[in-house]
Parts: sequence; structure tokens; C-alpha cells
Amino acid sequence: MMKRLSATSLLLIFQIITLKKSNIMEQAVKLRPARKFGPGYFIKEQMEYRNWTQEDLSEVIGMTPKHVNKILQDKQPITLDTAKILAEVFETSPQYWLNLDANYRLWLSHKRSEKEIEADLKGLIYERMPIKDMLLKGWLKPFGSAKELKRQVLQYWNWKELDFSILDKEYLPYLARKSEAYNQFNASYAITWYRKATIEAAKIKVSTYNKKKLEKLYENLYSYTVMDNGINIFIEELAKAGVMFFVLPHLQKTYLDGAAFFLNKNPVIVYTGRYKRIDNFWFTVAHEIAHVLLHLNKDLTFVLDNLRNSELNSIEEEANYLAANKLKHKEILTYLNPYLGYLTTSKVEECAATYNIHPAIIIGKLAHEKTISYANQSLYNDNVLNIINMKYQLNG
Repeated sequence: MMKRLSATSLLLIFQIITLKKSNIMEQAVKLRPARKFGPGYFIKEQMEYRNWTQEDLSEVIGMTPKHVNKILQDKQPITLDTAKILAEVFETSPQYWLNLDANYRLWLSHKRSEKEIEADLKGLIYERMPIKDMLLKGWLKPFGSAKELKRQVLQYWNWKELDFSILDKEYLPYLARKSEAYNQFNASYAITWYRKATIEAAKIKVSTYNKKKLEKLYENLYSYTVMDNGINIFIEELAKAGVMFFVLPHLQKTYLDGAAFFLNKNPVIVYTGRYKRIDNFWFTVAHEIAHVLLHLNKDLTFVLDNLRNSELNSIEEEANYLAANKLKHKEILTYLNPYLGYLTTSKVEECAATYNIHPAIIIGKLAHEKTISYANQSLYNDNVLNIINMKYQLNG
């Protein structure tokens, strides 16, 4: 039988519980959520999960795109009506959104120290840009304060205000259509690289773009693979056709092999040298030319390629097919198929002479098809960056 507590005991227990609640609430008030934990951040996460744009969300919740943008930037407080709508759409409670907004507004109301402001600003920038790698490559200059870093970042993007939502709105949809592997943050790194590519391309002068010249050059691409200094001669021919080319090393976590885009009316092809093999160079260039000739338009203004990405859409499959065609992959496999059990270098060289194609391309294709070991890829494959004229290679 349970012993009944006295009134004095009950009062004491009530006071202890009240004191604990008071301490917990006091601690909760002292804790301030980081900037990224405003309601807009969580709404963006839900949008990313559903592959929604701001326009999609605007239609779903019945608000103007301008109003939605303010909510996503945490510039518009979450009202009770808005919280109810968000709760319905994202299957949460209205209180969830009201609490997020209240905590965020509370954070804004506190005056922060200079160190907190510096840390918050740096955190925001480092989250969306690989600053350390950019410093190593010389794309940014060393900075002594977050304010100086912000100044350089604004100059880099040609922005008046620091607003990374621009990347999510203007660039992320292109990458999301290309691959599900891109999310908001590794996409930002890739777009940071792309921005540098556009900056450097603006410094290059080439002839007026001539599509027919490029098509003719593309048809004869294989023949340049065996010429003395064929790589540099081919790059010069690209310039005569009005196509810019240069090497720009990829940034960390981007895993890029190449890119294609238009700058004004001239196509641009960029090679990263992530894999410094001759066969990789020729396949990447052939792949990007296919994008220039067939895919780039007002709806697809740029393509960033990771050629080892297993997620291929129809555009990438077509570019791969054309690149393989120009480099005689089908002919190579047909010619060497009877000898794969005891393939020798002399047979590879015989095939290369028959089809006027560099033997490194043959080895690369056979390794890709797993008919020979990847260890053989070093055969005939000098470091292509030692072959490409330095005037086409950017520091970094």
C-alpha cells in the first residue's frame, strides 16, 4: 500500500519541479540557434528532398514567389496561418514552424560579439565555397578578417550582397537535372569552380564561332591523337573554329573532369586534368564537343561533367556515344576481341596503326570495358599536362 504524501512534502516536490523547469527555461533562453537554423533553412531542406523550386513551392502554398523568397531568406516572420499551411504541406505540426521562427527571431534580438559575427559570416561562406582550396590555388588572396573575406567573395561572384540563394535558384536546377548526386552544398562547390571558369574564359580571344568548322574538326578528331604535338595543334584548331579551351583544375569535392558552356557567342571547353592520361583528355574533349554541338541552348546553358558518375541521363549517354564514335571505340573492340585472351603490346600498336588512333586510347577503352586490368592504363599514357602547352593551363 502506497504511503500518502503530506501537504508539506507535496509542496516541496512542486517547488523542486518548478525550480528545475525555471533552470531549463533559463538555459534555453541562453542558447541561441545558429543562423542556418532559421525556418527558411528547413523549408529549403524539404524542397530539396522533393526536388521543388521556389516557383513550385509558391504554387503549392498559394503565395507569391516574392513572398516565398522572403520566407526562405528568413526575412518574413512565420505567421500562424503560414505555419498551418507549411504543416499541411510538409506533414509537421504548425507549432514546429512557429517554434523555429520564434527561436530565430530571439537569436536576432541578441547583440552579438565581434567574434560571433566573424564566426557566423565565415561559417556561412565556408559552407558554400571551398575557401582553403581556393586560397591554395590563388583564386582568393589571404585575408585577415571575415570582412575582407566577404569583400573578396562579393567581388568573385560580382554580387552587391552576400546571398547564396542565388546559386540555388539560378544554377542548382541545371545540376539537379543532370544528377541526383548534387545537393545544395557540393553543388555550390561545383558552381564556384564554374564561376572561375567563366572569369578566365572572358580573358580569352578566339575567332568568331563557326559550327561547320567545329563539326569538320570533330569528324577528324581521331587523326590528331597520333600527330606529333597533335594535342596542341587540335587546341589551336578549336580556337580557329571559335571555341575557347583551357585547363582549370577542379576544386575539392567537385570531382569534375570537364565542362562546356557558351560565353557570349563562343563555346568554351574546360578540362580539369583530374585524370592526367592522354586517353582521358581526348575522351573528355570529345564528350564536351558533343555537348556544344547538340545540347547547349537557352534551357541548358552549361554542363559540368564527372565522367565516372554512373548516373547518366539521355544527354550524357548521347555525348558518351558520340565521343566513343569519334575515338573509334567500336572498331577497337571488334579488331582486338579475338586476341583479348593473350593481348600483346604489338597487337595494340597494330590496331592503333590500322585505325590511326593513339594506343593510349585503345588501352583506356579496354580497361574501361574491364577486358584488361586498370594497371595497364599507364601504357602509352604520359602525363597529358606535360604535353599541353602551358599557355592553355591556368595556375592552381
